[in-house]
Amino acid sequence: MKMRFKIMSAALAVLTMLMCATLPIQAAVVKPDVEPNWENTSSIDILFGFPDDGYAVASIIGDPGVTLIIIDIYVYKIFDGAWVYVAGNHTTCYGQVGNASCQFTPVKGTYYRADFMFTVTKNGCDEIIDKSVYENYI
Repeated sequence: MKMRFKIMSAALAVLTMLMCATLPIQAAVVKPDVEPNWENTSSIDILFGFPDDGYAVASIIGDPGVTLIIIDIYVYKIFDGAWVYVAGNHTTCYGQVGNASCQFTPVKGTYYRADFMFTVTKNGCDEIIDKSVYENYI
């Protein structure tokens, strides 16, 4: 009986040591996740620039089963140290694909920000994604 107890204790001690030794190794091997972890969204493309006029464009593709995509675009500029609203657009798309754009007249030498807000609905569950892009119009 004592022999069985000693063998079981030794086996549990070895098993515990192996488990403790592999945990830091696994933690060191796992890389941080830098990819977006979206549940309802396959991809998002954003463009913001000043070829002739200023523009902010967004395209989004939802996963299969997405029924509604709402895209809000807000463009701001720095004026006297504060963000001032310049232009915006609200677009509602029924289905799996959404596109929206917003045009504005830029002023040279001004710093701009475009905020993109996406609401993607699948099975009655909303997924909200926010992105901001900054550009200097020189």
